[in-house]
Amino acid sequence: MARKTIYCAQAFWNRGGRLQGGEVHQFLNRERAIEGGRALASGALGVAVFSVDGYPDVDLWDDPRMIEAFGDVPAIDPAPPADTAYFQINCSEAGDAWIEVDPAIAPIERAA
Repeated sequence: MARKTIYCAQAFWNRGGRLQGGEVHQFLNRERAIEGGRALASGALGVAVFSVDGYPDVDLWDDPRMIEAFGDVPAIDPAPPADTAYFQINCSEAGDAWIEVDPAIAPIERAA
């Protein structure tokens, strides 16, 4: 498995009061991604130029790293939403099952 870095640029527009991303464009290197981001910025509210490292053979990728931002773009690692769901696993004779739990309604049961 060969590790690879992908360089990307993505334009963003305001849709219903939220930033919505368009197509992610891939480039051969960092410099071309920045040039492509500048070109995309002429017709968008903002453009994020970023890179992602990973293993394309198994579709396993690290978190993206921002290279440059033009205009308004969302943060790469925003704070988790207030309505974050938690998961618990139920190991029974029927097999393992993941259950989504709303922390405001049902507390997570913990094994003793």
